Amino acid sequence: MTKKCLGCGAILQDSDSKKVGYTPKLSNDLCMRCFKLKHYGENLNNSKVQDNASIINHINKTKATVLFLVDFLNINNEIIEYFKKIKNSKYLVITKSDIIPKNILKDKLVENIKRVYSINEDIYFSSTLSKENINKFLSLADDTKVMLCGLTNMGKSSLINKMIGSDITVSNKENTTQEFIEVASFIDAPGFVSNYKVLVAASKIKPITYQLKSKYYLLIGKYFLASDKDINITLYLPNNITVEKRRKREEYNYNLNINNNEDLVIKGLGFIKFSSESCIFINNSEIEIRSSIVGGNHEN
Repeated sequence: MTKKCLGCGAILQDSDSKKVGYTPKLSNDLCMRCFKLKHYGENLNNSKVQDNASIINHINKTKATVLFLVDFLNINNEIIEYFKKIKNSKYLVITKSDIIPKNILKDKLVENIKRVYSINEDIYFSSTLSKENINKFLSLADDTKVMLCGLTNMGKSSLINKMIGSDITVSNKENTTQEFIEVASFIDAPGFVSNYKVLVAASKIKPITYQLKSKYYLLIGKYFLASDKDINITLYLPNNITVEKRRKREEYNYNLNINNNEDLVIKGLGFIKFSSESCIFINNSEIEIRSSIVGGNHEN
């Protein structure tokens, strides 16, 4: 009889310490990786990465209602495509809603996301801190199994733990959940993995507005952004990302056109709202241009 780790769902084994699910004693409830993560914040790096298509196929074979979690900064075409491939009854959940800037009207944000990404399903907000909509999600589980899925590190396990008092392993490491874990009426799915590194905001986002002159460029973390003319932009990024304005010492190949009231999405990092038309250069290929999801009455 196989036994699964209560923290990550991996099948426990005591034969190979370098493989998933290793524990020195099969009587333990946690694999060594989960034990180290829970007690020491240490990642043994013996996790596996599930194929995104396999995760979607598994989800679609169940009859569970799906809560698809994504945070405010990581909404993009790639993530929404995963959401659209799910055939079950589903909801899009903007998780960690406490990081959303105070000036953003949630009703307007929902309206914009639905319009930009052609989403017909209901969109909810959630937070383990404020417990926003937790009662709504619990009521769903009265009638059906509820599966939480989404990009890795979106807080799926944390939300389940908050709702029902379970002890699924939670960490800021990628792929903490290894297999589908069923606890009570909830199922925790392994996270989808992208080709880019995802930075998760740990505190409320503070938008930064720049009047960027054409003779300057912005150094945003390791990326730099330059424009062929003076522009007005607002950055929506995690607060721990350093942003510096520097004088240009060379000209760039300005080949990316952005219109007024469009967002430049830097996947895994956040987005920049443009308040004026521009032709720009950025040294990152993981980008997307969309009609802005922020803006409207009482918003910047």
